[in-house]
Amino acid sequence: MAEAAGTAVTRELSDLPVAPGRLPLLGHSVTLIRRPFTFLQSLGAIGDIVRVDIGTLPVYTLTRPELVHQILVTMARDIRRGILFERVRPLHGDGLTVAEGQAHLRRRRLLQPVLRPSGIGGYVETMRRNTQALADSWHEGQTIDVGRVTTDLIMANTTDAMFGTSVAPAAARTVRAAVPAILDNLMVRTQMPVFLERFPLPVNRRFEAAARDVRRIVDEAIAHRRGHPSGEGDLIGMLLAARDPETGEPMNDRQIRDEAVGIFINGIATTATTLAWLLHQLARNPGVEKRLLAEVETVCGGDLPLDQAIGRLDYTRRVIQEILRLHPLLMLMRRTVRPLTLGGVEIPAGVELGYSPTALHRDPAVYPEPYRLDPDRWLPERAKPLPSGSFIPFGEGRHRCIGEHFAWTELLVAAAVLLPRWRPRHAGGGEDVREVNAIHPRPDRLHMVLTARRAPAR
Repeated sequence: MAEAAGTAVTRELSDLPVAPGRLPLLGHSVTLIRRPFTFLQSLGAIGDIVRVDIGTLPVYTLTRPELVHQILVTMARDIRRGILFERVRPLHGDGLTVAEGQAHLRRRRLLQPVLRPSGIGGYVETMRRNTQALADSWHEGQTIDVGRVTTDLIMANTTDAMFGTSVAPAAARTVRAAVPAILDNLMVRTQMPVFLERFPLPVNRRFEAAARDVRRIVDEAIAHRRGHPSGEGDLIGMLLAARDPETGEPMNDRQIRDEAVGIFINGIATTATTLAWLLHQLARNPGVEKRLLAEVETVCGGDLPLDQAIGRLDYTRRVIQEILRLHPLLMLMRRTVRPLTLGGVEIPAGVELGYSPTALHRDPAVYPEPYRLDPDRWLPERAKPLPSGSFIPFGEGRHRCIGEHFAWTELLVAAAVLLPRWRPRHAGGGEDVREVNAIHPRPDRLHMVLTARRAPAR
């Protein structure tokens, strides 16, 4: 039995506290759907491990970062992904997003060369071009729907990087329409009882139809690229060329589709949402905005190529890191595959463990004034004492997000190109902006009015 060092065994699962508000058959699903943020953030006051029922399924939710670090890193061999990932299999198939064990290791070995940091620089010009086109399309006094424009921008970047010219414009539009339907309905599906998946509820119909559209378009793109090899360097072509470093075996079309869908969906969700929250938070914090702009103008205003300049945007990176702290994923799960001892509790095999990055990142015991935007939290001398597991926007351990560097590059390029050109301000003061219940909660009703900072560069 695995055990955390120095932890005395004192309790069993039956000894753990149960979150209030549990209903017959539905458990805590109603509360999770209606008020997920306050509910998950309240669990830390109840205990280190708290039972939350999704329907009739008990999920033992960890509220301490040290415990989360243990299941993601130190006890990773005794842990698998869990039911949440099983419920997204209709979208991701057998790809890296849901793979386990040796299958996961093989998939990760295949994908690492495709998404290595040294290869991302080739996409910076695509990102700059798309961001510049967005900035050029805006006009003085225009009101923008921030969630829509950031999603469109990141989808354009991801579509261009993924497909190159392998999909027709109509197919690209189909994919772009499907992605929001997937992201907005995914969290609700995972929070409701499993038996409801069999019913033709609107949430199920929208999710399943959008998933079919995305997988069909990716299949068509793979078939096109097999018949029309090119040197474009798009991700589909790179997946076709990828070989397992140990066996030399390529991926078949189904494997490529599963990986492409995972990269595409995961890459859009986190990045577009983070960019939307960045614009929102900068409008609320003009001092931070001023300091960020000064750095961008200094670093990017010289002769350095953009792919080199963004690597020197230290304060801008800290601002984005603080956005990732304030607005991470809502909730994730894992499952034990062997008996273990966690936080002084004996946990059998087959138990679902949950944790909320949102609650961990807003814990006042770890982050004083947790709702204040403070980029200097991430100065080395202040960040070093933070406990392991307290900052996990891209996960930890063997399942850490493989597209993390691509997302960072997109965010830095967007900040460097958009912000010196335009000053977005809340159309109605920003007081009505709320977090939408989603895998990665996005801002609701975020409309901003544009004021030009300077004329476009020629």
